Amino acid sequence: MCKKLAMQKLILLAIINIPLMLTSVNAELSQEDETGASEYINSCAVCHGIDGKGDGPMLNQLAKEPKDLTVLSQENGGSFPETVIYQIIDGRRINLWHGTREMPIWGKRFRIVAGDEEVVEARISKIIRYVESLQD
Repeated sequence: MCKKLAMQKLILLAIINIPLMLTSVNAELSQEDETGASEYINSCAVCHGIDGKGDGPMLNQLAKEPKDLTVLSQENGGSFPETVIYQIIDGRRINLWHGTREMPIWGKRFRIVAGDEEVVEARISKIIRYVESLQD
């Protein structure tokens, strides 16, 4: 019971702090980058962490540790794997880093909200640009 209550408090704290994290990240970004950062924080940071290191507040609730997004280029011979990342976010490719499809299929969720494929593609592309900016 105590463990469950502690986890609920941690999740609530993370949700409350997301706007504060977003403010600090956005202070250093251009308008287009800001949108990517906002999308990332709203959709990805809870698992992957604010800095993309895989240390988000949901870390201990997941079956497998989230991928460190800052090493994607390094692990791909120095080239950012844009197409692969797009397909993982969109849901067309199974995320082998997670082992299962534990990661939400954001493309599907974005389509439900927007209903417009161009809007969905733009949202995913902005997340990808932001993740690319996190590369070590």
